[in-house]
Amino acid sequence: MKPDRPTEPRRPRPDTSGFTLLELLVTFAVIAILLTVALPSMRAMLQRNHLKAAAQSIAEDLQWTRSESIKRNRELQVRFDSDRETWCYGIGETENTACDCQPTAAPSDACALKRVSGADYPNVTLAATFNTTQFKPRRATAINGSITVTAETGASLRVILSRLGRIRICAPDSSVLGYDPCSD
Repeated sequence: MKPDRPTEPRRPRPDTSGFTLLELLVTFAVIAILLTVALPSMRAMLQRNHLKAAAQSIAEDLQWTRSESIKRNRELQVRFDSDRETWCYGIGETENTACDCQPTAAPSDACALKRVSGADYPNVTLAATFNTTQFKPRRATAINGSITVTAETGASLRVILSRLGRIRICAPDSSVLGYDPCSD
């Protein structure tokens, strides 16, 4: 017969609800791999969104200027400045031909209606076939031309203004989804 051993009371197991060092290292490695894969595509998506926003803003402001010209029964102009590091455009009356849309310009009535800076659309450049277009109130006609905005990735959109004052956006190289290809 075996001698009776005194039984020791069982101690409760220590709480093991933490992470081991190995589990933490594996988790950080997976996160690092996901970030290296996701960041380039995230940057490209942001640039596409800036490109679309710039083209949409130009198109909306051209349309707004056309309707304001009709409403006020006055000729209005949109003046583009793409010669500097940061492009811009300003909207004002045609009597004021010295419209300087740069934010550092002295406040004047030349671009009194609106000023838009390209700094709001990082990594987007602008090229226009005209520096100034005018909207005539009587027939809502304009000086026709196009404005091309291009992202750092090479994708571009073109805002086309017809002689009749109609505005449309197209993709010259079909690189931006959601826009019809330009038919030149």
